[in-house]
Amino acid sequence: MDNKYLEYTAEEMVDDRNFLIWLNHLSENHELDKLLDENPHFAINISQAREIIRLLTVQEEPVLQDDINAMWENIARFDQTYQSKFRIRRYYQMLKYAAAVIFVLIFSTLGYWKIKRDESHQWYAFSSDKIVQQSKLILASGKEINLMKDESTIKVNALGHVIRINNDSLIEMSNISEKNVEIPMNQVVVPYGKKSCVELEDGTKVWLNAGSKMAFPDRFSDSKREVFLEGEAYFNVTSDKNKPFFVKTKEIVIRVLGTKFNVSAYEADNEAVTVLVEGTVSMRENKGINLLGNETILNAHQRASFNKADLTTKVNDEAQAGIYTAWTEGWFPFCKEPLSNVFKKVERYYNVQFVYSELFPSGDLISGKLDLKDSIEDVMKVLADVAKVNYRIDQKKIFIELNKEMPMRK
Repeated sequence: MDNKYLEYTAEEMVDDRNFLIWLNHLSENHELDKLLDENPHFAINISQAREIIRLLTVQEEPVLQDDINAMWENIARFDQTYQSKFRIRRYYQMLKYAAAVIFVLIFSTLGYWKIKRDESHQWYAFSSDKIVQQSKLILASGKEINLMKDESTIKVNALGHVIRINNDSLIEMSNISEKNVEIPMNQVVVPYGKKSCVELEDGTKVWLNAGSKMAFPDRFSDSKREVFLEGEAYFNVTSDKNKPFFVKTKEIVIRVLGTKFNVSAYEADNEAVTVLVEGTVSMRENKGINLLGNETILNAHQRASFNKADLTTKVNDEAQAGIYTAWTEGWFPFCKEPLSNVFKKVERYYNVQFVYSELFPSGDLISGKLDLKDSIEDVMKVLADVAKVNYRIDQKKIFIELNKEMPMRK
């Protein structure tokens, strides 16, 4: 390496093509450690140069037009302040590089943004926030239809412009065929103690668990398939390589082409969890600008947990992924599950409220299997034995106390 580089600033390093070639092969240069030990300032400048290069070459996620305009306004404002207050050449060069970085980011992502704009932040405002006792279908027109069964079925027939409910009644849908027209959304609302199965117009099947809501269109657009979810659902997505399928919750966006997976995104829970049974999906935070590109790829038999508090995602292998979808068949198996989680799921499924004593061991782990086709009385007998608790049922409230004579096992 030429010793003149030792006196280069970070900006001069980036400007020198020969230095960039040398910098690119630093990992193979055995004189690096000695060079950096003897020249600390050189190490700092190399670090800054690498950061500039990273920003200039990184492939970023979509940038929204409003944010692009805001960035250019910030550059102009910064430039005016600089021109009036600072005349130092080095800072001027840094400003040029900062502007160049943003310029490259903008124009390198505009085309990508147009293709991937479906993955940007978007959330559906469900019209039914109140607690309901009966499952219901809310059409895009605002008409509400009560679903009288505890496990209702809904099938969308786009060609016939109808929705079939419980294999019986037919509901006429809106007929929108014009392109570039926003397709209205229908809603299905499932209260605690109920379930529903929805077959979408492409053949995709969605099983909605108790306390869940989903918004879906009469028909999908020519470029994408998109639904919005609050709560828990199991998806069996019909494959279509030309039309990706998006599941959007408040916290995450899941993108698939055709696969089977479970999503649990209840508003009251601390995490949004995706468990992949079959295929491959991508999952990312549901934000407008995702410059860090924090996309998580899931393969079959993996579980991804998105923490709502610290906005981090944790991925674990799940050899028994079927545990997370057994509720669709009326079973609730659990293996070393925190006691509080098990009781919360039972609470939702049977539409009851647990009242705990101060000594309730919420963090203790239990394993077992519940038949959700049983009555709440039968389920509580099993839970009381496994969890070592006493209980008392008073209508919709169940009072729980620790059985001191039978200590918990972990």
